[in-house]
Amino acid sequence: MPEIFDKLGLNPKLLVAQAVNFVLLLVILQKIGYKPILKMLNDRTEKIEKSLKQAKKIEEELKNTEETKIAEIKKAKLESQEIIKEANEVAEKKSLEMIERTRAKTQEIVADAKQEIQAEKESSIKEAKQEIANISIQIAKKIIGNNFDEDKEKESVNEILAKIK
Repeated sequence: MPEIFDKLGLNPKLLVAQAVNFVLLLVILQKIGYKPILKMLNDRTEKIEKSLKQAKKIEEELKNTEETKIAEIKKAKLESQEIIKEANEVAEKKSLEMIERTRAKTQEIVADAKQEIQAEKESSIKEAKQEIANISIQIAKKIIGNNFDEDKEKESVNEILAKIK
């Protein structure tokens, strides 16, 4: 075998020394470099996985929050529509009440006016009768002269006016 090594230009002692050095280098690198690098890579993988889980959780929470927000907006719209509807109903009711009160007040005013007109009419008729009676008495005085009994004539005139009614 030494001939094969000589033909290839290899020194067997040097080859064994290099192989031992290579194995030692591998062991040293594995102890010093490979394990810390592997640990760092594993830590980083765990950190990335943890971040991905958190991102997924946050995304789900955001989706739930968005759904809740939409539901709350719909609820608020329904409540506002209900409030507007109630306000319109109250306003309409108040309006009808005001119209009814106005109508009642108008009818009351008309009734009072009719009574006042009737009273005024009766008063005017009474005054007109009295005036007619006074004028009739004065005419009768002038026609008949001094033989005139004013009280008796007033009675006669009142009887005549009562018959005219």
